[in-house]
Amino acid sequence: MRRIAFLFPVFLVAVLIAVAAWSCNESEAHEPVFGAELPATNFSVNPAKDTVLKTPGGALISIPAGSLEAGDATAVSLEVKEAYTFADMTRGGLMRESGDPLSSNGMLYINVTGGQSVSIHKPLSISLPAKDAGSGLMVYKGEAGENALLNWTDAHPLGGAPAQQSSDAGKALFQTRCASCHNGKDEAAGPPLAWITKRRDRQWLYAFTRNNATLLWRGDGYSCYLFGRYKTAMPLFKDLSDADLAGLYRYIDNASRAIDSNAVADHKRSFDSCVANDPNCGAVANHPRALATTESTSADTAASSVQEITATAYYTFTVEKHGWYNVARKAGEPVAAADGFPAATDSTHATALEPFQGCPCWCNESAYRRADSLGRAKH
Repeated sequence: MRRIAFLFPVFLVAVLIAVAAWSCNESEAHEPVFGAELPATNFSVNPAKDTVLKTPGGALISIPAGSLEAGDATAVSLEVKEAYTFADMTRGGLMRESGDPLSSNGMLYINVTGGQSVSIHKPLSISLPAKDAGSGLMVYKGEAGENALLNWTDAHPLGGAPAQQSSDAGKALFQTRCASCHNGKDEAAGPPLAWITKRRDRQWLYAFTRNNATLLWRGDGYSCYLFGRYKTAMPLFKDLSDADLAGLYRYIDNASRAIDSNAVADHKRSFDSCVANDPNCGAVANHPRALATTESTSADTAASSVQEITATAYYTFTVEKHGWYNVARKAGEPVAAADGFPAATDSTHATALEPFQGCPCWCNESAYRRADSLGRAKH
Protein backbone atom coordinates (compact mmCIF):
# COMPACT_ATOMS: atom_id res chain seq x y z
CA MET A 1 0.00 0.00 0.00
CA ARG A 2 2.86 2.34 0.69
CA ARG A 3 4.10 1.87 -2.85
CA ILE A 4 0.66 2.69 -4.31
CA ALA A 5 0.37 5.75 -2.09
CA PHE A 6 3.76 6.92 -3.30
CA LEU A 7 2.84 6.54 -6.97
CA PHE A 8 -0.51 8.34 -6.70
CA PRO A 9 0.94 11.84 -6.11
CA VAL A 10 3.29 11.32 -9.04
CA PHE A 11 0.40 10.34 -11.26
CA LEU A 12 -1.61 13.32 -10.04
CA VAL A 13 1.24 15.72 -10.82
CA ALA A 14 1.51 14.28 -14.33
CA VAL A 15 -2.22 14.80 -14.90
CA LEU A 16 -2.02 18.38 -13.63
CA ILE A 17 0.92 19.11 -15.96
CA ALA A 18 -1.00 17.72 -18.93
CA VAL A 19 -4.08 19.76 -18.06
CA ALA A 20 -1.96 22.87 -17.64
CA ALA A 21 -0.34 22.28 -21.00
CA TRP A 22 -3.75 21.81 -22.65
CA SER A 23 -5.03 24.97 -20.99
CA CYS A 24 -1.99 26.89 -22.20
CA ASN A 25 -2.58 25.74 -25.76
CA GLU A 26 -6.22 26.77 -25.52
CA SER A 27 -5.25 30.24 -24.31
CA GLU A 28 -2.98 30.61 -27.33
CA ALA A 29 -5.53 29.33 -29.83
CA HIS A 30 -4.82 32.31 -32.04
CA GLU A 31 -1.23 31.21 -32.65
CA PRO A 32 -0.70 30.38 -36.33
CA VAL A 33 -1.17 26.76 -37.29
CA PHE A 34 0.34 27.67 -40.66
CA GLY A 35 3.04 30.16 -41.57
CA ALA A 36 5.34 29.34 -38.62
CA GLU A 37 8.39 29.52 -40.92
CA LEU A 38 7.59 33.05 -42.09
CA PRO A 39 9.02 36.14 -40.35
CA ALA A 40 6.72 38.10 -38.06
CA THR A 41 6.46 41.85 -37.54
CA ASN A 42 5.26 43.06 -34.14
CA PHE A 43 3.36 46.29 -33.49
CA SER A 44 2.21 47.95 -30.27
CA VAL A 45 -1.18 49.64 -30.67
CA ASN A 46 -3.13 51.90 -28.33
CA PRO A 47 -6.71 50.59 -28.68
CA ALA A 48 -8.13 54.02 -27.78
CA LYS A 49 -6.52 55.76 -30.79
CA ASP A 50 -7.01 55.58 -34.56
CA THR A 51 -4.00 53.73 -35.98
CA VAL A 52 -2.73 52.83 -39.44
CA LEU A 53 0.08 50.26 -39.60
CA LYS A 54 2.30 49.78 -42.63
CA THR A 55 3.95 46.38 -42.91
CA PRO A 56 7.35 45.61 -44.48
CA GLY A 57 5.53 44.14 -47.47
CA GLY A 58 3.56 47.35 -48.06
CA ALA A 59 0.20 46.32 -46.59
CA LEU A 60 -1.85 48.86 -44.64
CA ILE A 61 -3.85 47.89 -41.54
CA SER A 62 -6.37 50.50 -40.39
CA ILE A 63 -7.47 50.13 -36.76
CA PRO A 64 -10.11 52.70 -35.74
CA ALA A 65 -10.28 53.66 -32.07
CA GLY A 66 -12.36 51.15 -30.13
CA SER A 67 -11.92 48.36 -32.67
CA LEU A 68 -9.91 46.20 -30.25
CA GLU A 69 -11.65 45.17 -27.03
CA ALA A 70 -8.78 44.90 -24.55
CA GLY A 71 -10.33 45.80 -21.19
CA ASP A 72 -8.23 48.38 -19.34
CA ALA A 73 -5.10 47.72 -21.41
CA THR A 74 -3.51 50.80 -22.96
CA ALA A 75 -1.34 48.82 -25.37
CA VAL A 76 -2.06 45.78 -27.50
CA SER A 77 0.73 43.76 -29.10
CA LEU A 78 -0.07 42.57 -32.62
CA GLU A 79 1.82 40.12 -34.80
CA VAL A 80 1.62 40.30 -38.59
CA LYS A 81 2.93 37.89 -41.23
CA GLU A 82 2.79 38.27 -45.00
CA ALA A 83 3.18 36.05 -48.04
CA TYR A 84 3.15 37.53 -51.55
CA THR A 85 5.32 35.09 -53.50
CA PHE A 86 4.77 31.44 -54.31
CA ALA A 87 8.02 30.62 -52.48
CA ASP A 88 6.83 32.27 -49.23
CA MET A 89 3.41 30.63 -49.46
CA THR A 90 5.02 27.23 -49.93
CA ARG A 91 7.54 27.80 -47.12
CA GLY A 92 4.72 28.76 -44.77
CA GLY A 93 2.61 25.73 -45.66
CA LEU A 94 -0.12 28.02 -46.97
CA MET A 95 -0.58 26.16 -50.25
CA ARG A 96 -1.74 22.91 -48.61
CA GLU A 97 -5.39 23.46 -49.46
CA SER A 98 -8.16 20.99 -48.67
CA GLY A 99 -10.77 22.57 -50.97
CA ASP A 100 -10.74 23.86 -54.53
CA PRO A 101 -7.25 25.07 -55.51
CA LEU A 102 -6.80 28.84 -55.46
CA SER A 103 -4.44 31.22 -57.22
CA SER A 104 -3.34 33.72 -54.60
CA ASN A 105 -2.37 37.36 -55.07
CA GLY A 106 -1.30 37.83 -51.46
CA MET A 107 -1.87 36.57 -47.92
CA LEU A 108 -1.74 38.27 -44.52
CA TYR A 109 -1.92 37.01 -40.95
CA ILE A 110 -2.82 39.17 -37.95
CA ASN A 111 -2.94 38.05 -34.33
CA VAL A 112 -2.59 39.21 -30.74
CA THR A 113 0.58 38.19 -28.88
CA GLY A 114 1.84 38.33 -25.32
CA GLY A 115 -0.98 36.26 -23.80
CA GLN A 116 -3.41 39.19 -23.95
CA SER A 117 -7.16 38.62 -24.07
CA VAL A 118 -8.22 40.83 -26.95
CA SER A 119 -11.13 40.58 -29.35
CA ILE A 120 -12.00 42.55 -32.48
CA HIS A 121 -15.00 44.67 -31.51
CA LYS A 122 -15.21 46.59 -34.82
CA PRO A 123 -13.88 45.42 -38.23
CA LEU A 124 -10.28 46.25 -39.16
CA SER A 125 -9.52 47.39 -42.70
CA ILE A 126 -6.73 45.52 -44.51
CA SER A 127 -5.17 46.74 -47.77
CA LEU A 128 -2.74 44.48 -49.63
CA PRO A 129 -0.60 45.78 -52.54
CA ALA A 130 -2.43 44.91 -55.76
CA LYS A 131 -0.82 42.77 -58.47
CA ASP A 132 -3.47 42.97 -61.18
CA ALA A 133 -6.87 44.46 -61.97
CA GLY A 134 -8.67 42.20 -59.53
CA SER A 135 -11.11 40.42 -61.85
CA GLY A 136 -12.64 37.41 -60.07
CA LEU A 137 -10.72 37.97 -56.85
CA MET A 138 -12.23 37.17 -53.45
CA VAL A 139 -10.90 37.30 -49.89
CA TYR A 140 -10.81 34.00 -48.00
CA LYS A 141 -10.40 33.21 -44.29
CA GLY A 142 -7.89 30.49 -43.41
CA GLU A 143 -8.91 27.68 -41.05
CA ALA A 144 -7.04 24.54 -40.06
CA GLY A 145 -8.52 21.44 -41.68
CA GLU A 146 -7.84 17.74 -41.42
CA ASN A 147 -4.56 16.07 -42.33
CA ALA A 148 -2.57 19.30 -41.82
CA LEU A 149 -4.43 20.92 -44.70
CA LEU A 150 -5.64 24.50 -44.82
CA ASN A 151 -9.26 25.37 -45.52
CA TRP A 152 -9.78 28.70 -47.27
CA THR A 153 -13.39 29.46 -46.40
CA ASP A 154 -15.92 32.26 -45.95
CA ALA A 155 -15.20 33.88 -49.33
CA HIS A 156 -16.20 37.53 -49.65
CA PRO A 157 -15.83 40.05 -52.48
CA LEU A 158 -13.17 42.70 -52.11
CA GLY A 159 -14.20 46.22 -51.24
CA GLY A 160 -13.63 47.38 -54.83
CA ALA A 161 -11.00 46.92 -57.53
CA PRO A 162 -8.58 49.82 -56.99
CA ALA A 163 -5.99 48.34 -59.32
CA GLN A 164 -8.47 48.47 -62.19
CA GLN A 165 -9.52 52.03 -61.29
CA SER A 166 -5.88 53.11 -61.19
CA SER A 167 -5.17 51.40 -64.50
CA ASP A 168 -8.19 53.10 -66.09
CA ALA A 169 -6.98 56.52 -64.94
CA GLY A 170 -3.48 55.81 -66.25
CA LYS A 171 -4.87 54.59 -69.56
CA ALA A 172 -6.88 57.79 -69.96
CA LEU A 173 -3.74 59.86 -69.32
CA PHE A 174 -1.76 57.82 -71.84
CA GLN A 175 -4.40 58.27 -74.52
CA THR A 176 -4.71 62.03 -73.99
CA ARG A 177 -1.07 62.93 -73.31
CA CYS A 178 1.16 60.22 -74.82
CA ALA A 179 -0.52 58.22 -77.58
CA SER A 180 -0.06 60.89 -80.25
CA CYS A 181 3.72 60.33 -80.20
CA HIS A 182 4.43 57.01 -78.44
CA ASN A 183 3.73 53.35 -79.07
CA GLY A 184 4.56 50.21 -77.16
CA LYS A 185 7.38 48.66 -79.18
CA ASP A 186 7.52 50.69 -82.40
CA GLU A 187 9.31 53.94 -83.17
CA ALA A 188 7.06 56.95 -83.76
CA ALA A 189 7.52 60.65 -83.05
CA GLY A 190 9.00 59.51 -79.74
CA PRO A 191 10.63 56.36 -78.40
CA PRO A 192 8.64 53.19 -77.60
CA LEU A 193 7.50 53.03 -73.98
CA ALA A 194 7.02 49.32 -73.29
CA TRP A 195 9.09 48.23 -70.28
CA ILE A 196 10.23 51.82 -69.67
CA THR A 197 9.45 51.48 -65.95
CA LYS A 198 11.97 48.64 -65.70
CA ARG A 199 14.66 50.52 -67.64
CA ARG A 200 14.52 54.07 -66.26
CA ASP A 201 14.67 55.33 -62.72
CA ARG A 202 11.30 56.59 -61.42
CA GLN A 203 12.84 59.87 -60.33
CA TRP A 204 14.17 60.57 -63.83
CA LEU A 205 10.93 59.46 -65.48
CA TYR A 206 8.82 61.81 -63.36
CA ALA A 207 11.16 64.76 -63.91
CA PHE A 208 11.42 64.16 -67.67
CA THR A 209 7.68 63.68 -68.11
CA ARG A 210 6.85 66.89 -66.28
CA ASN A 211 9.50 69.14 -67.78
CA ASN A 212 12.03 67.66 -70.20
CA ALA A 213 13.03 71.19 -71.26
CA THR A 214 14.49 71.85 -67.82
CA LEU A 215 16.59 68.69 -68.10
CA LEU A 216 17.80 69.89 -71.50
CA TRP A 217 18.73 73.27 -70.03
CA ARG A 218 20.63 71.59 -67.21
CA GLY A 219 22.52 69.52 -69.75
CA ASP A 220 21.21 66.06 -68.83
CA GLY A 221 23.07 63.86 -71.30
CA TYR A 222 20.35 61.32 -72.03
CA SER A 223 17.70 64.03 -72.48
CA CYS A 224 20.00 65.67 -75.05
CA TYR A 225 20.52 62.30 -76.71
CA LEU A 226 16.76 61.83 -77.13
CA PHE A 227 16.38 65.37 -78.48
CA GLY A 228 19.13 64.79 -81.01
CA ARG A 229 17.60 61.50 -82.10
CA TYR A 230 13.99 62.63 -82.50
CA LYS A 231 14.73 66.26 -83.51
CA THR A 232 12.00 67.60 -81.24
CA ALA A 233 11.30 67.98 -77.54
CA MET A 234 8.36 66.46 -75.70
CA PRO A 235 5.50 68.75 -74.57
CA LEU A 236 5.59 69.82 -70.92
CA PHE A 237 3.19 68.24 -68.43
CA LYS A 238 3.87 70.25 -65.29
CA ASP A 239 0.29 69.78 -64.08
CA LEU A 240 0.67 66.02 -63.50
CA SER A 241 0.90 65.04 -59.83
CA ASP A 242 2.87 62.12 -58.46
CA ALA A 243 -0.41 60.19 -58.21
CA ASP A 244 -1.15 60.94 -61.89
CA LEU A 245 2.30 59.77 -62.95
CA ALA A 246 2.10 56.67 -60.76
CA GLY A 247 -1.16 55.72 -62.47
CA LEU A 248 0.24 56.49 -65.92
CA TYR A 249 3.33 54.37 -65.47
CA ARG A 250 1.35 51.60 -63.79
CA TYR A 251 -0.77 51.43 -66.95
CA ILE A 252 2.38 51.39 -69.10
CA ASP A 253 3.85 48.65 -66.93
CA ASN A 254 0.65 46.60 -67.21
CA ALA A 255 0.41 47.07 -71.00
CA SER A 256 4.07 46.08 -71.38
CA ARG A 257 3.32 42.54 -70.23
CA ALA A 258 1.80 41.76 -73.62
CA ILE A 259 5.04 42.69 -75.43
CA ASP A 260 8.32 40.79 -75.63
CA SER A 261 10.89 43.05 -73.97
CA ASN A 262 13.55 41.81 -76.39
CA ALA A 263 11.55 43.34 -79.25
CA VAL A 264 11.66 46.83 -77.74
CA ALA A 265 14.71 48.99 -78.41
CA ASP A 266 16.41 50.39 -75.30
CA HIS A 267 18.01 53.66 -76.40
CA LYS A 268 19.65 54.14 -73.02
CA ARG A 269 22.00 51.27 -73.89
CA SER A 270 23.00 53.09 -77.06
CA PHE A 271 23.57 56.28 -75.08
CA ASP A 272 25.69 54.46 -72.49
CA SER A 273 27.76 52.98 -75.31
CA CYS A 274 28.24 56.47 -76.75
CA VAL A 275 29.37 57.82 -73.37
CA ALA A 276 31.92 55.05 -73.13
CA ASN A 277 33.26 55.33 -76.66
CA ASP A 278 32.60 58.83 -78.03
CA PRO A 279 34.59 61.75 -76.57
CA ASN A 280 31.76 64.20 -77.27
CA CYS A 281 29.35 62.10 -75.23
CA GLY A 282 31.86 61.65 -72.44
CA ALA A 283 32.34 65.40 -72.24
CA VAL A 284 28.59 65.95 -72.00
CA ALA A 285 28.09 63.26 -69.37
CA ASN A 286 30.83 64.75 -67.19
CA HIS A 287 29.80 68.37 -67.61
CA PRO A 288 29.24 70.02 -64.19
CA ARG A 289 25.73 71.03 -65.11
CA ALA A 290 24.89 67.47 -66.17
CA LEU A 291 26.39 66.02 -63.00
CA ALA A 292 24.11 68.29 -60.97
CA THR A 293 21.00 66.98 -62.71
CA THR A 294 20.47 64.05 -60.36
CA GLU A 295 20.50 66.28 -57.30
CA SER A 296 18.13 68.77 -58.92
CA THR A 297 15.62 66.17 -60.04
CA SER A 298 15.73 64.71 -56.54
CA ALA A 299 14.47 68.02 -55.19
CA ASP A 300 11.72 68.05 -57.82
CA THR A 301 10.40 64.70 -56.58
CA ALA A 302 11.23 64.89 -52.88
CA ALA A 303 7.60 64.31 -51.92
CA SER A 304 7.25 61.21 -54.11
CA SER A 305 8.10 58.73 -51.38
CA VAL A 306 5.42 60.23 -49.14
CA GLN A 307 2.71 60.47 -51.77
CA GLU A 308 3.46 57.05 -53.23
CA ILE A 309 1.41 55.40 -50.47
CA THR A 310 -1.78 57.04 -51.72
CA ALA A 311 -0.86 56.36 -55.34
CA THR A 312 -0.35 52.62 -54.84
CA ALA A 313 -3.28 50.32 -55.75
CA TYR A 314 -4.57 47.95 -53.06
CA TYR A 315 -6.90 45.05 -52.51
CA THR A 316 -9.01 46.22 -49.55
CA PHE A 317 -11.19 44.14 -47.24
CA THR A 318 -12.28 44.04 -43.60
CA VAL A 319 -11.60 41.40 -40.96
CA GLU A 320 -13.43 40.57 -37.73
CA LYS A 321 -11.27 37.68 -36.54
CA HIS A 322 -7.61 36.97 -36.00
CA GLY A 323 -5.86 34.63 -38.44
CA TRP A 324 -4.83 34.21 -42.07
CA TYR A 325 -6.53 35.94 -45.00
CA ASN A 326 -6.00 35.23 -48.68
CA VAL A 327 -6.82 37.43 -51.69
CA ALA A 328 -7.24 34.86 -54.44
CA ARG A 329 -9.23 33.59 -57.39
CA LYS A 330 -10.13 30.02 -58.20
CA ALA A 331 -7.31 28.31 -60.07
CA GLY A 332 -7.92 28.28 -63.80
CA GLU A 333 -9.98 31.46 -63.89
CA PRO A 334 -8.58 33.91 -66.45
CA VAL A 335 -6.66 36.91 -65.19
CA ALA A 336 -7.77 40.27 -66.53
CA ALA A 337 -5.98 40.81 -69.81
CA ALA A 338 -3.37 43.52 -69.88
CA ASP A 339 -4.34 46.64 -71.78
CA GLY A 340 -2.55 47.02 -75.06
CA PHE A 341 -0.84 50.17 -76.26
CA PRO A 342 -2.90 52.19 -78.75
CA ALA A 343 -1.16 52.93 -82.04
CA ALA A 344 0.68 56.24 -82.13
CA THR A 345 -1.05 58.74 -84.38
CA ASP A 346 2.21 60.44 -85.42
CA SER A 347 4.57 57.95 -87.08
CA THR A 348 6.61 60.45 -89.08
CA HIS A 349 9.86 59.20 -87.55
CA ALA A 350 9.15 55.50 -88.07
CA THR A 351 11.17 55.22 -91.26
CA ALA A 352 13.41 58.27 -90.86
CA LEU A 353 15.08 56.77 -87.79
CA GLU A 354 16.17 53.57 -89.50
CA PRO A 355 19.41 54.95 -91.02
CA PHE A 356 20.34 56.75 -87.80
CA GLN A 357 24.10 56.98 -87.33
CA GLY A 358 26.40 58.56 -84.77
CA CYS A 359 26.05 59.64 -81.17
CA PRO A 360 24.12 62.95 -80.74
CA CYS A 361 24.84 63.24 -77.04
CA TRP A 362 25.07 67.03 -76.88
CA CYS A 363 22.28 69.62 -76.91
CA ASN A 364 22.42 71.91 -79.90
CA GLU A 365 21.49 75.59 -79.92
CA SER A 366 17.84 75.00 -80.85
CA ALA A 367 17.41 72.70 -77.85
CA TYR A 368 18.76 75.34 -75.51
CA ARG A 369 16.54 78.02 -77.07
CA ARG A 370 13.47 75.86 -76.59
CA ALA A 371 14.49 75.06 -73.03
CA ASP A 372 14.96 78.74 -72.27
CA SER A 373 11.54 79.65 -73.63
CA LEU A 374 9.54 76.76 -72.16
CA GLY A 375 11.30 75.26 -69.23
CA ARG A 376 13.56 77.75 -67.54
CA ALA A 377 12.10 78.15 -64.08
CA LYS A 378 13.26 78.66 -60.52
CA HIS A 379 15.37 75.77 -59.30
